[in-house]
Amino acid sequence: MSRPIKLPLKSLQEVKKRRLISAGVGIAIILLTILIVIKLIPSEERFNADITALSAGIDKADEAVTINPNPYYNVKISVDGMTYSVKSTGTVADAINLAGVVVDDDDLINVGLSEPLTFSTNIAINRVEIVEEVRLETIDYVTEYKEDDNYVIGYSKVLVDGEEGELEKVIQHTYVDGKLAESSVISSEVTEEPVDEIVIMGTSEVNPIEEMSISELTVPDWLALDENGVPTSYSNVLTGKSCAYSASSSAKTASGRPVKVGYVAVDPSVIPYGTELYIASTDGNYVYGYAIAADTGTALLDGRILVDLFMESYDASCDWGAKQVNIYVLN
Repeated sequence: MSRPIKLPLKSLQEVKKRRLISAGVGIAIILLTILIVIKLIPSEERFNADITALSAGIDKADEAVTINPNPYYNVKISVDGMTYSVKSTGTVADAINLAGVVVDDDDLINVGLSEPLTFSTNIAINRVEIVEEVRLETIDYVTEYKEDDNYVIGYSKVLVDGEEGELEKVIQHTYVDGKLAESSVISSEVTEEPVDEIVIMGTSEVNPIEEMSISELTVPDWLALDENGVPTSYSNVLTGKSCAYSASSSAKTASGRPVKVGYVAVDPSVIPYGTELYIASTDGNYVYGYAIAADTGTALLDGRILVDLFMESYDASCDWGAKQVNIYVLN
C-alpha cells in the first residue's frame, strides 16, 4: 500500500504561483483572439460588395435554387353574386382580366387595380349604377291680405288669383349591387314663378254703399263696388230711363210688399219680382243703391221707362227727376 507524498511548504507555494501565471496567459490569449476576430469582420460596404460579387459569380448551374420573383397566386374574385378562382401573377387588374370580369369606371373594388398580388389577395367588386331622375315639384303661392275701408267688415274678395309655381329638380340615385345607396340633388331650377294671391278685406263698420245710397235697405255684406263704382259681382246690366215716385207709408206694392225706399217698380217680364239690383246714374253722380224689384206701373209695362224708384216724399221724387241709369242685376 503506497503512502501519499508530502511536499514541503515551499514547493506548494510554487505550484500555486505557476497555476496563476498559466491562467493569466490563457485570458490574455482569449482577449487577443477576440480583437483579431473583430478586426477581420468586414464593414457594411464591404459586406454588400461581397454579396454583389458573390451573386454575379453564381454559376448557371445554380439557377435551380433561385427564388421566382413572380410566383402565381390563388386569387378569389367576388362579383355579381358569384365567386371566381384564378391562378394569376402580376397585379389585381391581371387577375380580373384572367377571370373574364369586366369592370366599369363607377364600380367599387376593395383593392387598387395596380396593386401586386399576394398570397392574401381577395378581390371584391361591387357593381355601381347611377340613374338621374327629373322631378317636378310645385311651389306654393303666398296669400297677401289688403285692408280697405271701402268695404264693410266681414267682406273679402280675391283680387288676384294665386297660381302655384314649378320647380324642376334633377336627382341622382346611386345603386350598389341593385340596392339604393344614396340620392342627391345635383341641380334645381324654378321653371315657373308662383303668383301671389291678393285678397281685399273690408274694414268699414258700415257698408259704404249705405252711406252713399238713397235706398234704405240693408246692404248685404257680399255686395261691394270696385274702384269704378261698379258691383264686383253681377250677372247682367240694363241701361235705360229712370223716374221716381212716392206714396203713403201704408201703400203696398204690386208684389204685396209694403212700400219702402229701396223697393222699385219694373216690368216683371224683364226683371222678375224679388230680383236684387244695384242702381246708379250712368254718369256716376247719383246712386240709388241696393234695391229689390217689387212693384210695376203702366209706364213700365209699355216700355217708356226702365225703372221707377220709390222715394220717401214727393219732393225727393222731384229732386231725382228723370235720369239715365245702369241697373246691375245681382242675382
